[in-house]
Amino acid sequence: MNHRSTDANRNGTSDWDVVAHHDFGGATELDATIVAALEAEGCCDDSPLYAAVDTEPAERFLRSVDGDDASIVFSVSEWTVRVSADGTVEVRDAAALPG
Repeated sequence: MNHRSTDANRNGTSDWDVVAHHDFGGATELDATIVAALEAEGCCDDSPLYAAVDTEPAERFLRSVDGDDASIVFSVSEWTVRVSADGTVEVRDAAALPG
C-alpha cells in the first residue's frame, strides 16, 4: 500500500507516501502497524520505534479525537512519520525536506 497523499504543497505535489492504514478499533496495536509499514519501506534497522516515540499515548490521543482532523508526527531513523486520526500512516524522507 503505497500512494501519494492528497496533502499537497503549494506546487500541487506531496512528499508524503501512504504506507499503511491503522484500525483503531481493531486488535493490532498502533506500534505494530507502524513497525510493519516501516520495515516494508526498508526503514529503521538502526533506530527502534520505541526510541523515537511512545505510541501508547499517541494512540490514546488519536482514538480520542474519533477520526477528526488530527495527527501525530515524529522522526525515526531517516524518516518522518505522520499518523492521522483516521488511521492513515504516512512517511517521507527527512533528508529530502528543505531547510
